[in-house]
Amino acid sequence: MTDRAGCFVVIEGASGIGKTTVAAMLRDELAHRGFPTLATKQPSDSALGKLARQGTDEYRGVVLACLVAADRYYHVERDIRPALRAGYVVVCDRYVPTSLVLQRMDGVETDFVEQLNQYAERPDLTVILTGQPQRSGKRAEDRGIYSRFHRGGQAARLVEDWLYRDVAQQLVQAGYAVLHHEVTDQSAEAVTAVVLNAVTALLDGHSG
Repeated sequence: MTDRAGCFVVIEGASGIGKTTVAAMLRDELAHRGFPTLATKQPSDSALGKLARQGTDEYRGVVLACLVAADRYYHVERDIRPALRAGYVVVCDRYVPTSLVLQRMDGVETDFVEQLNQYAERPDLTVILTGQPQRSGKRAEDRGIYSRFHRGGQAARLVEDWLYRDVAQQLVQAGYAVLHHEVTDQSAEAVTAVVLNAVTALLDGHSG
């Protein structure tokens, strides 16, 4: 971890679970409370990120895992670390847990994914949202399918949900600060309130 004055929060979960909405609402709530906040996402908007996002049909397995990791390191170097050093709260939609799920679904061994991402900036809090795969899958379909990971039907959704739950446990065991929240039928506002409470408590601890 680098020397930093800010706070790094990651929002994770299966496609369609609502993490992008929660990340945006969290950013707005934090900004309203006077915290300088940067909302960002992975894959990033860099050329590497666009290649990773749009290339899931062409790139697979280890190749895609390395491409995603390259974008992650560049994103951290270009955007995340400078914002943290400047005292910002950085809210990132997807991070290393996404690789621990999707790359595993793509046949890449967990040890390789972990080693590939071992130098990534460590979050102060990782929020993992889980819920009913049928519901999140329907939301992802309604939003529009842009990745082959979204085309696997109900079986793939169940695997993705199980892997996120497994990753949440692994991160806790590894000493990471994790908020694992079961969404069920909660509104985005209700989920954001839970996450906001955790983040503000973390920020209070930083300033104390």
